[in-house]
Amino acid sequence: MTATISVRVEGPVGLDEPEELLVELGRETGLDWRLDQPDDERGTLDGGLSAALLIAVLSSTTGAVVQATVQRAIDNWRGRRLDPPQVTVIVLPPQPPTPTSDADDAEQPAVSEGS
Repeated sequence: MTATISVRVEGPVGLDEPEELLVELGRETGLDWRLDQPDDERGTLDGGLSAALLIAVLSSTTGAVVQATVQRAIDNWRGRRLDPPQVTVIVLPPQPPTPTSDADDAEQPAVSEGS
């Protein structure tokens, strides 16, 4: 089972800042992160509002350790900014596999039509 960890950055950021955080998170956690940032929410040269979502998948056994490491990397990244944007970390726990019941495979009772 795997869990998903997401980091949402909202607020005034420059053009390269989400990518910088992406690199820092990858370096600190050893996970493959992806950046999901719609074109209309990209940073601007004047520090306009934007939003970015960075997502990684992790095994359930490393969840707590990775979450602490992510928070440390975010704190370091925010600490280098005069006016750091808001950053939210969301951890979605692993979802148990959906059970397949034998009832689905059993014969359904016949329905008489036109009685």
